[in-house]
Amino acid sequence: MNGETGKIVRLGVLTGFTALAVAGCALPFSNAAVDPASPVADATRVAADRRGALPTFSAIPAVPGDVRSAAGFKAAVAEEQAAGEALRRKVDAGLFTLSGTEAFAAKARAAAKAPDFGAPTDADRAETEAFAKAARGRATAPPSQPQ
Repeated sequence: MNGETGKIVRLGVLTGFTALAVAGCALPFSNAAVDPASPVADATRVAADRRGALPTFSAIPAVPGDVRSAAGFKAAVAEEQAAGEALRRKVDAGLFTLSGTEAFAAKARAAAKAPDFGAPTDADRAETEAFAKAARGRATAPPSQPQ
């Protein structure tokens, strides 16, 4: 019997706090004082005093017909999960491995050509000198700037 008293007290405290919370929530919706110096004070008072039309049950829109049912959502989720699992199995089967790389390396070495790092010949030097001479012939001095 003594255990029931605690339940009743807890219920009373919970009910009291709920009543206070509801009353506190209703306070911001009461009409607040309007600053008389405001340029819209009169319009604010009129709008606050005017009552709007209350909604009716006939204003509730009909339930849309193109919405899936709970069973439809469940089936779609199960289908996506099955597709994900199938993809995971396919990916796991063909994982990347590092075996058999010698054939790839041999093919790459055969396709690659080492650059010629040999010393320039007299013909290379003459060609470079001819290019430089032609470039100096085309070059003009920048215009002098007045000081």
